[in-house]
Amino acid sequence: MAADTKLTIAIIDDDPAMCEMVRDTIEKKLPGANVSVFNTGEDALAGILAEPDIAVLDYQLDTVKPDAMNGIQVLAKLKARYPNLPVVFLTGQDRIEVASNTIKYGAYDYIVKNETAFHKLDLALTQLANLRTLKKSNGFQKAMNLIFWLLALGLVGYFIYLRLH
Repeated sequence: MAADTKLTIAIIDDDPAMCEMVRDTIEKKLPGANVSVFNTGEDALAGILAEPDIAVLDYQLDTVKPDAMNGIQVLAKLKARYPNLPVVFLTGQDRIEVASNTIKYGAYDYIVKNETAFHKLDLALTQLANLRTLKKSNGFQKAMNLIFWLLALGLVGYFIYLRLH
């Protein structure tokens, strides 16, 4: 993959086995990614000190702590803190109202945990990594365009100055 793989990714899921499988998928797809794992939304909100590039979030997060926030509540708080953070829901919830609420609150994608989940996660990670690379190169292109126009204006100004003097 040509995309920049120095991504920071937060996994928020209360199932340790699922966290390891997601981590393995990420590390295979994006070698060098910095992956953090949180078992509750509260832990994630306390432990994420800088905006990650991607968050992978489960809906049900109450195995470790029965009164833990659910994924939509965590999503709302993450988006309030980091409005541009792409959040991929990876969940066992296949109810349409849950899926539509996650998208309504700003999730990038909604993936149901089934036999195709890791393939879909792989595709979402590829899209997000490529999108990040495009945004970075677009920023570089804008900077180069600005430099070009400043140089062009400087040359025009210099030639005008020479003609007047």
